[in-house]
Amino acid sequence: MKHIGMDVHSTTTQICVISDRGREIRRAGVFTREGDLVAFLDSIPGPKQVALEESQMADFVTRIVEPHVTRVLRCLPQHNRLITESEKKCDSEDAKSLAELLYLGKLKEVHHAPWSYRQLRAGVRAYSMASRDLTRAKNRLKAIYLFNGVHCVGDTVYSERNREPWIKRITKGSCNAKLLQRQYAQMDFCRDNKAAHIKILRELAKEFPQDVNRLKTYPGIGFIGACTLVAYLENGWRLKNKRKLWQYCGVGIRFHESNAKGRRSASRKGNRLLKNVVMTAAATIASRRNADNALTRMWRAGRETGVDPDRLKRNVARKVAVLAQRSLRYQERYNDDRVLTSS
Repeated sequence: MKHIGMDVHSTTTQICVISDRGREIRRAGVFTREGDLVAFLDSIPGPKQVALEESQMADFVTRIVEPHVTRVLRCLPQHNRLITESEKKCDSEDAKSLAELLYLGKLKEVHHAPWSYRQLRAGVRAYSMASRDLTRAKNRLKAIYLFNGVHCVGDTVYSERNREPWIKRITKGSCNAKLLQRQYAQMDFCRDNKAAHIKILRELAKEFPQDVNRLKTYPGIGFIGACTLVAYLENGWRLKNKRKLWQYCGVGIRFHESNAKGRRSASRKGNRLLKNVVMTAAATIASRRNADNALTRMWRAGRETGVDPDRLKRNVARKVAVLAQRSLRYQERYNDDRVLTSS
């Protein structure tokens, strides 16, 4: 078995080949084009496996080389300390380090979902970016008003129906009306763009109608949240246990301990989209007026016993994540009894 490390860039790729005895047998640089990559791989006889770091080009290169090798391993760059912390760092040496780590079996592979889940992920990410763009455009619009001494409260400044009075109010001062109109046009474009992304997401979600509908029965989880959970948790069996689930959702615990001394704090890593879903669900559960579900009762019981609100909110978010995973695993709708029995 030959072990091949590829350091992929947009125009060129550095390649290093190591034999089954751990010796470097070939090193080369080729253009990142299908013909050049395939020609190089075909020139190496026998079974071979390829390692490359996850990047924007990784999916393209994987689809090219996969039919010509035994295995393609896409790994997490932040775990390759032999590369990131090396004092001798260049593209050819990075390729050699990848090949050596592949030979030693010390690479952490990136999970890649089936095509339908990957399409749904792309839709969720695109919607998230469109939503942020709209929020940014609204904030810039209010900033213009505030800069000209007009304090805007509420959403009336955004609507087309109530827009004219606000424009007349600000243009009486020093504001340039044309610049203000351009900012309104930018906001309208972002709003239409977000609506278009929601339509696309609904089309993509048709691949998983039952999973999405079941997750929507959980308190605090709407259509966007359900799509996000399905896209990243897939069928619920991707992550082995609840601690890995919490770390992936960004609601785990960081440990800084030595000799039984230290501290614990909230995790700063994890999938930001999933974290937003479970934390938003927890905030919605906490703000409900009626304790009509076990999660809200769990929140109120914690507050009555004096648990810190931030800690309690994170605990509720963890519970939501576990329940959502169970729903995907066993095709279950929301059930109050599961809140007490799930761990």
